[in-house]
Amino acid sequence: MYRGTEMEFCGIIQNPMPTSQPPLDPRKYPWRRGDVCSLGPSKSGKSGFVLDHTPEYLEVRWMPEGVVERLTGGEAESVIRYAHADSISAGGKGTNLEALETIEALTRIEDAIRERMKTVKNETEKKELDVLIKRSFNPECAFDRKYSKELAALAIAPHEVGWFWKLRERIHRVVHHH
Repeated sequence: MYRGTEMEFCGIIQNPMPTSQPPLDPRKYPWRRGDVCSLGPSKSGKSGFVLDHTPEYLEVRWMPEGVVERLTGGEAESVIRYAHADSISAGGKGTNLEALETIEALTRIEDAIRERMKTVKNETEKKELDVLIKRSFNPECAFDRKYSKELAALAIAPHEVGWFWKLRERIHRVVHHH
């Protein structure tokens, strides 16, 4: 029975057996949400993530703009897959699908902040929101560390935070001079 060398055990030498990847050609292996693709043969062109596909269309989120486009016919056929959804992302942290999901979550937060800012009536309210965001992302006390998600929700979507928690945060703010 082969047990490997000490160098293999320590991770210095990688497994000599290559792992098989499915083909990149979408005619041989269907598109999946999170696949990394490009429009046309050149990598310098548009690149993005596959969001959805059917035999009739291919839906792609082009980066970095985040524009979503539904391609049909010849347009869809000209899209080239460069990496599979379950491959390690370019950043090296997680898969391409996880990178797409992170981008989508951040986009939802950005949209919620943009909508919330439309409702700000004056400079005082804007300063209060800035303080809540600062406390959420840079907590300086145990309360803020424990409730950083709730502080962000209070700043971004106050209608989703219960009245009891709003009262508790207000009392904390008065007592601790935030």
